[in-house]
Amino acid sequence: MSAEFILDDGFEYFLEKFDSPKQRVECAVETIEKYKGKLPDRLLEYWQEYGFCGFKKGLFWIVNPDDYEDTLDEWLEHTDILDNDVYHVFARSAFGNLYIWGEETGYKYEVNARRGWIIEQDGNTRDEGRFSLEVFFGGANVKDFDIKDESRAYLFDPSIKKFGELEPDEMFGFEPSLIIGGETIFENINKVNIFVHLSILAQFGQIEVLDHDSLIRKAFS
Repeated sequence: MSAEFILDDGFEYFLEKFDSPKQRVECAVETIEKYKGKLPDRLLEYWQEYGFCGFKKGLFWIVNPDDYEDTLDEWLEHTDILDNDVYHVFARSAFGNLYIWGEETGYKYEVNARRGWIIEQDGNTRDEGRFSLEVFFGGANVKDFDIKDESRAYLFDPSIKKFGELEPDEMFGFEPSLIIGGETIFENINKVNIFVHLSILAQFGQIEVLDHDSLIRKAFS
């Protein structure tokens, strides 16, 4: 760890739960400069210290927003979300969830790709960005990024045992997709290229933008 980097309580607690990062890719100086003033300084410090990397055998990843620009555009282009801010993917999960930061509105949206949902978060002001980011990491739990099948059994560990650890461009996806009526069962999981798979899911044209109340209604419908 560099002398300039001081680990905050939120990320320290995150590392206690998620262990050391793996498959680290160094973050170029040009990338840091590109996102200064657009993403929280604290996130850029994480990039400098840890790079772009995965945790827990690929359950959770800190990603380079550049890699997800086209994917994010595909998911947002048929909504009015792009009218309100400029957004960047800063993290993702093994099952294709994308965590999105708005330059003015902070942690504002999460893409739940397997369901075709864009879930609205509380967001924050630019001045609150560091605090919101530390809360995101410090409040994260390992099971938050896992998913359950129809019998309420977690699916990540069985998927790892069958397919092996994920690479930076891989995810676990359902075939057939849940969007078109596929079942949430282990037998339907495959290891796929994340960019190809998320592009295909976006093209189904069944994307829904949900606030907290809409999400609760979905859960109990």
